[in-house]
Amino acid sequence: MTAERGGADLHTHTTASDGTVTPRERIRMAREAELEFVGITDHDTLAGLPAAREAAREAGVVLVPGVELSTDVDLGSRRVGVHILGYWVDEAAEPLVQLLARRRASREQRLARMLQRLAEAGIVLDEERIRAMAQGGAIGRPHVARALVEAGVVATVAEAFERYLTPGKPGYVPRAPLAPEEAIAAIRAAGGVPVLAHPGLLPSRLQGLWPAWKRMGLAGVEVYHSKHSPGQAADFLARARELDLVPTGGSDCHGPQPGQPALMGRVRVPREWVERLAARAADPEHTL
Repeated sequence: MTAERGGADLHTHTTASDGTVTPRERIRMAREAELEFVGITDHDTLAGLPAAREAAREAGVVLVPGVELSTDVDLGSRRVGVHILGYWVDEAAEPLVQLLARRRASREQRLARMLQRLAEAGIVLDEERIRAMAQGGAIGRPHVARALVEAGVVATVAEAFERYLTPGKPGYVPRAPLAPEEAIAAIRAAGGVPVLAHPGLLPSRLQGLWPAWKRMGLAGVEVYHSKHSPGQAADFLARARELDLVPTGGSDCHGPQPGQPALMGRVRVPREWVERLAARAADPEHTL
């Protein structure tokens, strides 16, 4: 769903994880795109939210605070990554704080293994340079991909993923396991609202798990996304209504970065959807 102004982009990233702009810059971009609401949903961290909150107050943009947890589903022949967004969590909830700390520690271990595998393939990257790119944020494959571009190994981030950082490729290392059910439970226990991110990037057979995830506490589904086709969005909206899941949407903007079009403002969902999502957070029966 798109519009010229207003509305909400509920899925963006900053340098607190694998985005290329700071939380303050992301808020500025939201204001320039004339968004009313912007969600900041960095991977495995809430560290960008204080700065984003202050910048949003100054800019007159409403921040929807969030986090994105990377989980996996075992399909037998392969593991499929499933991302769960959590909005309005209690940022001081100790179980969630500890879970996020463990996830970030596993990212550090994964980085070491990726660099080792790439070195074995004859590609030696500067770990300190990768850490400088991450600016203290949660390190992930996009940082390694950008380092591969900078080193001249590949031309684009997309090529880096395709040639080196996806399953079966020389630099790929699977992430530490976390089930979607665990992520949903952790978000709910912290008073947050769990939402399934970009289902259009997942095998369609996983839609069969939506009812079970709903019973576990899944509250919404990201119907609109920068990589969803209109047909996918229509199907997801119908399915969300069928299961009484709140429809949401976001650009999943990580940039700007070379080779990627500007995404802020390309995906907007109405205020009503944000209010419905917020109502789930305010419902005392929602949390565990």
